[in-house]
Amino acid sequence: LKILHYGGADARSALLHLGARLKFIDYLSRHGVPVIEPLPSLTGDLCETLVDESGTWAAYAMREVPGETPSAKVWDPDFVRRWGQVMGMLHRVTQGYPDWQHATDPETGEPYLTWEAEWESFNQRISDPQIKASWGQLREALAALPVCRECFGFIHNDPHLWNLRVAGERVTLLDFDVANHFWFANDIAITCQHMLQSLSGGLSTPLHHPERLELFLRTFLEGYFRENDLDRAWLPRLELFFAYRRVLSFTFMNDWFRARPERVLLWKTMILDQPPLLKGMEIV
Repeated sequence: LKILHYGGADARSALLHLGARLKFIDYLSRHGVPVIEPLPSLTGDLCETLVDESGTWAAYAMREVPGETPSAKVWDPDFVRRWGQVMGMLHRVTQGYPDWQHATDPETGEPYLTWEAEWESFNQRISDPQIKASWGQLREALAALPVCRECFGFIHNDPHLWNLRVAGERVTLLDFDVANHFWFANDIAITCQHMLQSLSGGLSTPLHHPERLELFLRTFLEGYFRENDLDRAWLPRLELFFAYRRVLSFTFMNDWFRARPERVLLWKTMILDQPPLLKGMEIV
């Protein structure tokens, strides 16, 4: 059970975002994707709200998922394939979801939950001029990408290792709090986060064990392509989404960096250089 409080003028927007994400998870669950399952209230709604003098309260519930969070230190190819299969299934099923380019405000007709809005929210938080310039270049690169049902849609947008629950052979996706309309390749790039962060380099430090990243991607994609036939032309574009993730993570972890100022230069170097990580790799 989760209870949230929204104060001020942003309550309506926050409830729109929450409602759209809950409906999306419900759709995935009803179509067989192993995701955390939202539970309807006694009135049949996925979210209940209450307004008082302090603002708006919202409450929703999810069915408890059995299992454990997998360890980043344990390499299990069977698990990685199943992880890839779950992501492939999500991307295949989301191609049938009605809202695929953005959600639409029923009162104003304006789009929301867009990749542009995510980019702008982080753009407002970046103070370093060099990082901001790099972030702007990434926006231009994203805007030039094709947008089609087979490559773009409502996605999880944060399916890293710690947002999974594993029970036997079942891998369940949790935490859709930042689900958004984005390119499928972004979900694939984010799955590499634990590799890039600690086991192979490439996020905050130079790539030092490329064979680990290559093996992870080949194994993950083996499972992924069992469920979704994404055009292989998107695989080299993972480099763009790795670069996007570096800046997003750097900005999101601002409080962490205050206690570790020596790490800032390492991250900045990787962000500004945007070194290729997949060069020479055979990932399919």
